[in-house]
Amino acid sequence: MSCEQHHQQQRHIHHQQQQHHPHEHYQSRPYQCRQQQLQKPKCAHQQYSQYQEHHQQHLSCYTQQPHHQYQLWFIISAILFLIDISNSLTMTEVKIPNHIMRFKSAVLGCRYNLDGESLYSVKWYKDGHEFYRYVPRDKPPGQAFPLPGVNVDVRNSTDTKVTLRRVTLMSTGVYKCEVSGEAPAFNTVSESETMTVVMTPNHGPKVTGGRLSYQIGDVIRMNCTSGPSKPVCHLSWFINGEPANRSYLKQYEKYVVGREGLEMARLGLEFRVKGIHFQDGEIKMKCVAKISSLYFQSNEASVQSDRQHRAPALESRETIAAKSRAHGSSSAKPRSHTTLQQLRLATLLSLLTAFCTSSYSISLR
Repeated sequence: MSCEQHHQQQRHIHHQQQQHHPHEHYQSRPYQCRQQQLQKPKCAHQQYSQYQEHHQQHLSCYTQQPHHQYQLWFIISAILFLIDISNSLTMTEVKIPNHIMRFKSAVLGCRYNLDGESLYSVKWYKDGHEFYRYVPRDKPPGQAFPLPGVNVDVRNSTDTKVTLRRVTLMSTGVYKCEVSGEAPAFNTVSESETMTVVMTPNHGPKVTGGRLSYQIGDVIRMNCTSGPSKPVCHLSWFINGEPANRSYLKQYEKYVVGREGLEMARLGLEFRVKGIHFQDGEIKMKCVAKISSLYFQSNEASVQSDRQHRAPALESRETIAAKSRAHGSSSAKPRSHTTLQQLRLATLLSLLTAFCTSSYSISLR
């Protein structure tokens, strides 16, 4: 085969390869690939071989170019994201009391970091309804909006806190602080917490049921009931200072009383008496009523062993004395008879003395 024929055959093969890769045109090569120049060949065979090798290098550069572009775009995006995070508005602290006594004042705190931005507004919401707004450009900057259960003390409220006077049961809810930066970004951050207003019972829990004494094998059944409160008290039973076994507890549904929707709780205690339950001949059972850290009251009941209750020494002596007074005894009869004789003798001596004295007086006359 002549050199010219071989050259034409190689051109035909190359033309077919270009049809399979129509997008791979020489003008689309990267700058680095286009700068590569073919060395001047010594013959036609060498010329085409060098051209084919250069074309394969071009294909390698082209196929790797998008991958490098994606990597570069990812790096740039990550850098821009980090720059945006480092310079954005952030919430540093939202301080809302979880529980507060009724008729007390509540202070809700909201602290933030502008990080170079200007403050546009601070807004407070209860259950999604706005009740206070602080806008520095306004005169005055603080403004309150009417909302049931929320009484804002505007004079004692700023951009970092809002004061509520004499909270009521209606003040219970979810409170949210929302901070916004100035234009053009108007970045906004918010955070929310739940506040519960507490009304405690007027008395401690009441323990009902049970007897004074039990013996092994008997079943103790008692109930503990809390006074009306909001929220409902959490009740728990203790036996000899230790929490009662959960299998001993009997749960009841809470029930609502009064116009204010106060709630009462009841918890039952039921278990079969065993020897290990008695300590020094008695079982001590205590019911505790609790509301967060604001209310803690308890009531205790103790029962004795049935054997000790039937024959205590002091009670036995008192019983014997009562029987003696009711029926008398053989040893008491002689003492009673002797006392009567002594009384008669004393009376007789008194009469004789009086008679003798009277007779002596008459004889002198």
